[in-house]
Amino acid sequence: MTSPDRPGELQRLRRDADYMHFLVAAGELLGSSLDYRSTLKNVCTAAVESVADICILDLGSTSDIEMVGAAHRDKARTEDLQELAEHFDQEPGRPAHPVCMVLDSGQPFFAAHIDEEWIEQHATSKRHADFMRRMKYRSMIIVPVRSQIWGVTGTLTLIRTDGSTRPYDEDAIVFARDLGRRCGIAIGKARLHSQTVDIAERLQRAALPGHLPHVPGLHFDVLYEPADAALLVGGDWYDVFELRDGNVGISIGDVSGHGIESAAQMSSIRNAIRMALVMENDLSKVLEDADFLFHNEVPQATFCTTLIAVVDTRAGTLSCASAGHPGPMIWSKNRVQTPLREPSPPLGFGEIRRADVRPTSVTLEPGCTVLFYTDGIVEWLRDPLGGEAALRSALEDVAIRNATSPARAIRDVCVTGAHADDIALLVMRYEGTH
Repeated sequence: MTSPDRPGELQRLRRDADYMHFLVAAGELLGSSLDYRSTLKNVCTAAVESVADICILDLGSTSDIEMVGAAHRDKARTEDLQELAEHFDQEPGRPAHPVCMVLDSGQPFFAAHIDEEWIEQHATSKRHADFMRRMKYRSMIIVPVRSQIWGVTGTLTLIRTDGSTRPYDEDAIVFARDLGRRCGIAIGKARLHSQTVDIAERLQRAALPGHLPHVPGLHFDVLYEPADAALLVGGDWYDVFELRDGNVGISIGDVSGHGIESAAQMSSIRNAIRMALVMENDLSKVLEDADFLFHNEVPQATFCTTLIAVVDTRAGTLSCASAGHPGPMIWSKNRVQTPLREPSPPLGFGEIRRADVRPTSVTLEPGCTVLFYTDGIVEWLRDPLGGEAALRSALEDVAIRNATSPARAIRDVCVTGAHADDIALLVMRYEGTH
């Protein structure tokens, strides 16, 4: 029986311990972020601190290989690894690059001992051979980076140089394959997440109006911006459209939650409110019906805040009603007003009855500016009162009101960092009837 205190066995146990410690560290790195490119670079950097002298991560196919991460134990030489991308092209009579072989076959490539003869046999070009000599290659493993969904998406290369006393052996291949598998899982997860975010954003934007109405005496400007945090696109919307009688209907709101489900629910309730405003001029009835539909369309514990409004273009009035949503801010006569002070509960939160809704109507002065908004712009610092004060201050600024895009100008002055919720703004300037 082999005794564990023999030098060879102790060396193997130390090596296996290094591999296991690195796999734990790599697992933490790979699970720390959905930005897989930055994560893979960090994995390469961590690898050369324990299990390799050079670590390289390439993604793509044999016709389009991209090096996304590379590190050398000697940090001063890491920049030299950028040359690697030039070695994939074969000179006549030369073999394919080992990375290309792994991408094509999906099988590991192992060179236990690299010497001058090996370099001459495996270099893709004279320049490639000179590079391996300069970097003092002595042992190498290349394994596929494999995703369960997309298959082989790249390769992981681990290299020992003559600065290392331990070349790779067959056991190291098992470790390297495990590391490649973990990298592939991280990449697959990040790509799926990216696709999900893209779908949610497309769904969200498709649900917003494709164009703003052209109504004499009214000018509209809008902005929708998803949250900065990952997968927090969701349920905010704005809508503005002409009604049959020549008036203008407006809605703005926010469905609780984020992601594709919230974006889909938002699209459904926005369209229901639009249709209700086309068919019904009683704002109390519109909110009662919208609440009924919302209760029957969405899961329990989901709710929606919304503000609905009608601009009477002939009378020069704005009528609005709210279901848990902040009322509009109106700049007029050198001050900001918030006329709506009695919102009903949000849709889906209890039951809205027609008699409980308290619509408000105000006369619009020529030259006034009306701002409709969702709470993402006032709560981005988790300070609603401070956010509302900043919004008022922005609306009082003549330069912002007269900006080419006042909605963008308001957003930029009120939100100066990452925000964890969507932002929707609709700015209306009333010039009066002519």
